[in-house]
Amino acid sequence: MGQNKSDSLLGKVASEQQSLRDAFTQLQEFLQEQEDVLLAQLDQVHEELNQERCRYISNISEREMLRDTLIAEIERKCDQPMAEFLTDVGKIMDRCEAAKTPIPEPVSPGLERTLQRLFESTQMLTAVMAEFKVTLLSKIDRERVKVWLDPETASPYLYLSKDCKTVRMASGEQELHDNPERFTGSSSVLGSEGFTAGRHYWELEVGHGDSWAVGVALESVRRKDSLSMALGKIWALRLDWNHQYTALHMPPTPLELNQELRKIRVHLDYEGGQVTFYNAENMMQILQFKATFTEKVFPYFWLWSQETYIQLCA
Repeated sequence: MGQNKSDSLLGKVASEQQSLRDAFTQLQEFLQEQEDVLLAQLDQVHEELNQERCRYISNISEREMLRDTLIAEIERKCDQPMAEFLTDVGKIMDRCEAAKTPIPEPVSPGLERTLQRLFESTQMLTAVMAEFKVTLLSKIDRERVKVWLDPETASPYLYLSKDCKTVRMASGEQELHDNPERFTGSSSVLGSEGFTAGRHYWELEVGHGDSWAVGVALESVRRKDSLSMALGKIWALRLDWNHQYTALHMPPTPLELNQELRKIRVHLDYEGGQVTFYNAENMMQILQFKATFTEKVFPYFWLWSQETYIQLCA
C-alpha cells in the first residue's frame, strides 16, 4: 500500500519535471524565433540605412565637385573677351541650374517609418519581458511576506491608516499610551512581524516627498532616544530633506543614485546576514548591507514630512 503511494508520487514528480521542461523549451523556442525575426528586420534596415547614407554622401560630393568646377570655369572665362564669354554663358547657366537641383533627404520617409515601427516593437517587447519577469517571480517566490505596521510601536507623530498599511505624518503629537515598544524619540514604526531565521522580502511605495527611511531594525533598537542614537541597530535606505539618498547605518553614507525611487523591495537574509534593497519597478539592486543577526529583526519605517507617505504593497 505504502509502496504504491510512493510509486504514484514518483510518477507525478517525473511527469511534472517533463511538463516543466517542455514548457520552458517551448518558451525558449518562441523567444528565440521572435529575437531572430526582429534582429533580421533590424539588420535589413541597418543595411538600407547604410546604402541611403552612401548615396547621400555621394550626391553631396558630386554637387560640391560640380560647384567647384563651375566656379573655376567662370573665373577662367572672365579673362576672355566679352564676345567669347557671352557665347558660353548659356551653357554655364544651364550647369548652374543643375547644381541647384535639390538633394534627396539623407533618409527616405518610408525607411524612417519602418524604423519607427521597429523601435516601437522592440521597446514594447522589452517592456513586456520585464513585466513578465517581475510577474513570474512574484507568482513563484515563496520569500514574500505580508507586513503590517504595528500601531503599538508607532511614534505619536505618525498617523497609521485603519488597515495598518499606510503611514503619514500626523498634524501634531497624538495622545498615545507610552508603552515600552513605542518610539517616542524618533518618528518611527516597526512592522508587525519579526524574523529570527530565513529569507524574506516585502515591498512598499513611497510618495513624492522626502524625509523617509525604510529597512530593518533589531528588536532591541532604542525607542525612546533620537534616531541618531539608534543607528547602530538600524539598516535602512533614507531619502533626506535635500533629496540625497543615504545608506542609514553607522555611519550614514551618501549614495550616488540617479533614479527616483517610488516602489522599493526590502529583502532580508537572516542567516546570510544581508539586507538588500531593490527598485521594485525594474528589480535593479540599490543597496546592500552586511550584518550578523543574533536577535529578532523587524521591518522598519521612519517618516518626517507632511508631503509624503509610506504604503506597504499587498
